[in-house]
Amino acid sequence: MRILLAIDSSTYAQRAVEFASNLPIRKPIDFDIVSVVAPPMMVDTGSMSMPLDLGAFLDVETERSKEAMEEVAAKLETLDHVHSVHQHVPTGPPASTIVSVAERTQADLVVVGAIGHSAMERVLLGSVSDYVATHASCSALIVRSPGSGNVPVELNKIMLALSGQKEDERMLAWLREMKLKPSVEVHLVRVLDRFTFYRQDLRQHASDVWDSQYEHAQSQILDFETQLQALGLNTETHLVEADHVGDALVEYARQHGCDLTVTGDSDSGMLTRMLLGSTSRYVLRHAECSTLIVRADEGQTESEPNQQQQSVVGA
Repeated sequence: MRILLAIDSSTYAQRAVEFASNLPIRKPIDFDIVSVVAPPMMVDTGSMSMPLDLGAFLDVETERSKEAMEEVAAKLETLDHVHSVHQHVPTGPPASTIVSVAERTQADLVVVGAIGHSAMERVLLGSVSDYVATHASCSALIVRSPGSGNVPVELNKIMLALSGQKEDERMLAWLREMKLKPSVEVHLVRVLDRFTFYRQDLRQHASDVWDSQYEHAQSQILDFETQLQALGLNTETHLVEADHVGDALVEYARQHGCDLTVTGDSDSGMLTRMLLGSTSRYVLRHAECSTLIVRADEGQTESEPNQQQQSVVGA
């Protein structure tokens, strides 16, 4: 698996490094570390009105980035599950440059840190992480610290936000790629959006549609639970009704102390990635824990995830 890890000098990036280095991925990992040097948009040259030597500025920032990456690379190279580490110090706008490097390196996953602990900061998220999560063509992991300010080193509770769509299978495939401990709790959560018809002649039809959706959702969530239990995973299933799907998922993750929320992106097209989808975007911006947005790999067929049958539970 190839993972692009975006870093800078912030504590958020350091937490992303910690989280990414402890991901229990079964396959050997090829890490690409990227630290983008951003040219200044506006420079105050002071009262002397002396021209800024932009070249010298970029050279200094590049050296600083290289020093920071060398330190991260040295730590990653000591890990048994890391196959290789590559370093990139491009110059340009951080957000779009990270996405470009992810495409150039054919990353399976891009990892960035998110800003914010408070509700308002979570909504703002941060322009770089928001852009990367929205525009990356591969899966994206936004690492967020919980209220304590520390990122969990080990995953203890994972919530899969099921939607009844094809992306649910992709999330299941991601779990198969992870070497999880038997003690890890995987919460399968499906939220059905309530709807209300006010016309009397439509109420019975609405009731029939709702019953059908409920039965289908219940059947799917139990099928997923059976597959995961066959792999030795500890599961919980929850089928709930709510007026707002995203809010219900965020609240569930908060109440149950989940370390990671996994949600799917229904389409890998650029237009849909820009919009991202109301539920995925809501979870990304409001969840207190880290969020993994799973996208299909280019060229991957929908039947491929079901062909992966290896165990995900560590010995």
